[in-house]
Formats: sequence, C-alpha cells, structure tokens
Amino acid sequence: MTASASLDRDLGVGLSARVLRVYGAHALTSVASNLLMLSFFFYAKQIFHWSAAACLGLVSAEGAVYIVGALAANSIAARFGRRGGLLLLQTILVVLCGLAWIYPKPMAVVPILLVYTTACAAVWPAVESLVVAGTSGDMLSRRVGLYNLSWSAVGAATLAVSGIIISRYPAGMFLIPLAVHIGAAVLLLIGSVEPPADSSQAKPMVSAEPELLVQRTLALHLSRIGLPSTYIVVYSLAALMPSLRVIQSFAPAWQTVVASVWMASRFVTFAFLGATTGWHSRPRLLLVAAFVMLAAFLGVTLRPDEVFGGSPGITPTDQILMILSQIPLGAAMGLIYSGSLYFGMVLSEGSTEHGGYHEALIGVGQSLGPAAALATQTVWPGDNAASVWAVAGLVGVTLVAAVAVSLRHRGARRESPAHSGHADRY
Repeated sequence: MTASASLDRDLGVGLSARVLRVYGAHALTSVASNLLMLSFFFYAKQIFHWSAAACLGLVSAEGAVYIVGALAANSIAARFGRRGGLLLLQTILVVLCGLAWIYPKPMAVVPILLVYTTACAAVWPAVESLVVAGTSGDMLSRRVGLYNLSWSAVGAATLAVSGIIISRYPAGMFLIPLAVHIGAAVLLLIGSVEPPADSSQAKPMVSAEPELLVQRTLALHLSRIGLPSTYIVVYSLAALMPSLRVIQSFAPAWQTVVASVWMASRFVTFAFLGATTGWHSRPRLLLVAAFVMLAAFLGVTLRPDEVFGGSPGITPTDQILMILSQIPLGAAMGLIYSGSLYFGMVLSEGSTEHGGYHEALIGVGQSLGPAAALATQTVWPGDNAASVWAVAGLVGVTLVAAVAVSLRHRGARRESPAHSGHADRY
C-alpha cells in the first residue's frame, strides 16, 4: 500500500483521511468566515461605531457579490480542479486577511470584505462536492449531516467568543482568519482530496422509486424557496442584532454569546437530522419550518412594547423571550438548509454546479433581506422595528410562493393515474 493510499484508507465510520482533510479545511475556513461575515458587525458597532443602516448596507452588498462567487465556483473547479481552485482561493483569502490586519480602517476593510465574501462563496460549492464525492445512498446523508455539523458548531462557537476577541484584542478579528486560512491551505496540500477512481460515485444517488423521486423533487423546490428566506433572516439578523436594545442591555463580551443561541440550536437540529432519515420523505416539513422561522424571527427582534406599546425599558422577561425565541429559529433554519443541500446533492449526483446554485440562493437572501431593511432606514432612520417588519414581509412573500408550490404539487399528484390515493406524508 502506498503512502497516499494509506492516508486515504477508510477509518471505519465511512470516512477516509481524504474526507477528514476536507472537513478540517472546511472547519478552519468557517472560523474565519464567521468572524468576518457575521461577528464583524459586532466589531463594526463597537470599533467603527456603525449604525444599523451602515451594517445593513455592507451585508446587502456582500450578498450581491456572494452570488457572483457562488456561480463562479463551477468554472473555477473546471479550470483549476477542485483542489487547485481551493488552494488558489485560500491564498487569496490569506492575502485579504493580511491587508485588513495591516490597515483595519473602514475605507480599506469594506472593499476587502467584499472581495473576501466573493472568494468564500466560491469555496463552499467545491467543498460540498468533495464531501459527497465517491458516495451514494445513506452515506451521502451522513456526509452532508457531518458537513452541516462541522460548520454550524464552528459558527456557534466563533460567534460566542468573538465578543471577547473584540473587547480584548480587536486585531484578532483579522489575524485569526489569516492564521486559519493558512492552516486550511496546508491541509489541502498534504494529501489528495479527490475520491479514488474506483469509488462508488458511479452508483446512482437517487432511488428508482418514482414516488420517492417525486417527494425529493418537491422537497428540493420547497427548500430552494425557503433557503433564500432563511438567509434573508440570517443576515438581516446579523446586521440588526448589535443595534437591538435587548442585546445592548448585555455587557459587550456577553452580547455575542447571547446572539449565538440560534446557531447552537441549528447545530442540535443538524445533529438530529443527520441521525435520522424520516424527514427525507416528508417534504412539507420544510413548509412548516418556514412558518416557524418567521414567527421566531419576530420573537427575537421585536419587544412587546414595540408591538403592543408600553414601557420602552428592557426587562429580564424581554431578555428571556429573545433568547428562547432563538431556539425554534435555529431549528427551522437547520431543517430548511439541510433540505436544500441534501435534496440538491442527491438529485444532482453531488455536483459542484449544484453546490454553486445552493450558495447563490444564500447570496440572494443575504442581499434582499438587508436591502429591504435598509430601505426602511432611509424613511425612518434608526427605527429597527420598521426594518424588522420589512424583512418579515419579504419572508411572507416566500411563504406564499412555498404554499402555492405545495398545493400545485398536491393537485398534480391527485390527477396522476399513478397516484395510489393515500394522503401525502407530512
């Protein structure tokens, strides 16, 4: 057995050293991207003294360039290979983090972050494709589940500790990403990340059963509608959270801890979904999740006095309500994200191209949600509640579209001669 083959041998849990290197590089990149694309807005609030409008403007622009990077991923992989493309992108990310560390001023950091976001968006599709390459069936579900666990765990932990970094060592917001991107590049260099030529990739990932194929197709449609709305919420929340009165009632170092509860909830949801398969045949759970997400988002961002009137002061009850609302928010987001990635990968045979579409939908949500919130800030400056309602309205539009798709699917199935007459499973 050659040294390379020894490195890539199966480790007994359906994972080879090759796949573990991909997971490792992905986790390190996630540390950096979470610091610079989510935690950064707490940095901007405390160090740059940005308003909610300034944060919304940046995150909306990042969403636009994220789409460009995601859609470019397949071309980069075709030109340089998945490994070569990832190494090129990691090099670019290292340079960008170095520049931000050397000159951490808004006039430099803003364009750097826009280029950084573009490059990061091109990284994820290649990683997603490598994770599922050479597998099929239940193993694909396990790989996707572990992929989701890795980045969600890292994201929750990174956001939670970023308040300490911002308070005690602000330069670490750029120096830590620089270091971890170097680490990710090293992992990609030390061994192959492509599956062996005789892998099971040739085996079909999709069951031949027509009923299951129909269910998966409906699930893909629902998740592709729900995924942008999920990131409408994620990035609107990222930009608005540092300015929410209830968050500001906590000490700076604790603000990011409190703000990371939804990410911890999403991680738990990913763990549950990765260990089960029942949701694979219940596509309308994605529709239920979208309604839960909207209600929970309003619970996180609006205080009772902003809805019903009353004393504008922040009480312990307000703090508890905001924290508890993050639990169903994270769970709903986890289900929608898992559905989009799993059903897309299983129907596209794990292609980098689909990974690009998946990430581009994230960029659509990232751009539209904050843009809608920013529009209200131009009319009612500083009114975060108005921004929240604008975001909620946008999510409501996607819910109407999802309901329409679900009803259309139900009608088509009832008219089909192959339909057995039993009710759809929820």
